[in-house]
Amino acid sequence: MENVNNNVSRSPIKIDVAGCNLNVFRVGASPLIKADGGLLNNDMKGTHTHFTFEVFFVTSGTLTLITDTYTTKYNNSVIIIPPKLKHFTKPSGESYCLLFAFNGDSYLEKQLNTGICELPITEDIAFYIKKFTEKSLINTSFAEIDSIHLAWLIFNNVFSNLNNANIKNNNKKKKISIHINAIESYINNNIYNKITLTEVAKNVFLSPKQVARIIKNEYNCSFSTLITEKRLDIATVMLKNTDMQIADIANQIFGDSETYFYKLFKNKYGFSPLKYRKELRV
Repeated sequence: MENVNNNVSRSPIKIDVAGCNLNVFRVGASPLIKADGGLLNNDMKGTHTHFTFEVFFVTSGTLTLITDTYTTKYNNSVIIIPPKLKHFTKPSGESYCLLFAFNGDSYLEKQLNTGICELPITEDIAFYIKKFTEKSLINTSFAEIDSIHLAWLIFNNVFSNLNNANIKNNNKKKKISIHINAIESYINNNIYNKITLTEVAKNVFLSPKQVARIIKNEYNCSFSTLITEKRLDIATVMLKNTDMQIADIANQIFGDSETYFYKLFKNKYGFSPLKYRKELRV
């Protein structure tokens, strides 16, 4: 795990908003984060944690948030990530990122510490964060005064919407269902190709061990068994509904010899693919 050094370029902005005293931090030169090749905040690359809250403002495209237990895509959203949560993000389009910390006890801090918080982004918030970014690139006292005012407007709008917040409290069942959907989707879309555990893990932003564990918990079988079962299910549909040669079915689904296909099929169903087809067509 990479524990990112915040590397804040300026002193924190101090504001009093919604009955809370906040320190707001800019990472690097600008809050703006662009998609691949245009990422302005290099400090944000890779898996990391913060000792502050992290807030993303997704104004166009999507922001994919990956944690140890689930992957979620957000668009037109404000996402607040609590401290010490291991994660990384993949932007598509434009997003903005700030860090903030509470000075003193706050009921809002307790609420936000319960999990990842998602809020709809309003036109006002999108406008204020864009202007805040522009002011951050101007190193004058007047621009800094404007930045303080804009920070207050941003967080006042965000906190005023917290009553309607969607907060993920890391419920285990929800996490698993999100992951299994992504795993299922990738496997189903590539079932006719050679699929490896490493390849699936890479495409759903998990480790191979995590994917194997989720499949074991969900299906009570190994990754290779799940792939074989899915392919055999497709084979039975082809045997029943097409006149394809058995050798062609074996080659299309398994990419292996007809003998290997016969062996797998008989192990599961108790008779050969040919007998299965004949029995169905009697």
